Amino acid sequence: MSELLIKLVVVLGCIAAAYLAFLLGEKLSEVILSPRITSRVKDMVGARDTRKVLASQWGSPEFKIRLAFSKYRINVSGHENLALNLARLGMGLVVSLALWLVVGLPPTASLAGMIGGLLIANLMATSGWAEMCGAIEREIPIFLSGFTSTIQVNPNVLQAVEEESGVLEVGGPLQKWLRERFVRLGQEQGVSAMEELILEAFRISNSLGAMVFLIGRLWRTGGMEWARSFALASTNLEGVMEARIMGLAASNAAKGAVKVIIGVTLVVVVILSRNPLFTSAMNNPLVQLVYGGTSIIMIFGYGYMSKMIDKLI
Repeated sequence: MSELLIKLVVVLGCIAAAYLAFLLGEKLSEVILSPRITSRVKDMVGARDTRKVLASQWGSPEFKIRLAFSKYRINVSGHENLALNLARLGMGLVVSLALWLVVGLPPTASLAGMIGGLLIANLMATSGWAEMCGAIEREIPIFLSGFTSTIQVNPNVLQAVEEESGVLEVGGPLQKWLRERFVRLGQEQGVSAMEELILEAFRISNSLGAMVFLIGRLWRTGGMEWARSFALASTNLEGVMEARIMGLAASNAAKGAVKVIIGVTLVVVVILSRNPLFTSAMNNPLVQLVYGGTSIIMIFGYGYMSKMIDKLI
């Protein structure tokens, strides 16, 4: 047992060292290949760091990674890719150890858990974004209902949006986006900011994009007649949103059912692997391949199914 443990530690150590060397080489290549231009010169010529601009936008890959880690109160701002790669490595080690110590696979076969860990880390990096989009869509009818009444009294669009955002969940994603993006950009750029806001809203959710588009038309056009048209359009949008909310609830129930099936399957696998009658079968490389492949396929299948459901809703 001690020899197997030593071999496992050596193999995992080599994998970790190779992975860290890869990350270091990636960072060094960025430093060496990047243009040697100081920030003062960039300011003089009016250059913009595109990567920083894109990273600050809602829906960008960097934003999704920060959102995933924020659920665990971890701030990875500025180090998103490094944090995700370390999470992949750590999750791969956890899955490999679980296959070895819990399921009972040999150390070599357990290394297949590195692939499973990679899939789990990628799934965690995207699940936070899907949950946030769902939370935004659930609050859109509440916001529209109050905003339609407020805009009849207060024709100032920015003030009405800021006022009605106060009735939303405190610190919620929709309130945060309306105040940090819509109101702030509207105050800085005026009605010209609507083009950027509409594109960003559609990247988050089609329903949010439709809502922001209607508000933008109201802002550009103004007048009581358009306010009445906005009220009618928002009522129709609220009806659509209620149907989408029901669809989101059904999708969450489907995902929960799949998780239960996966959990029961894993329990059955552990029980069979720990049964003395199957000890000799576990030493067969083909059986080990089947167990490892089944674990990876389940993880991949759940991630694929989750993405498919999110696209359909």
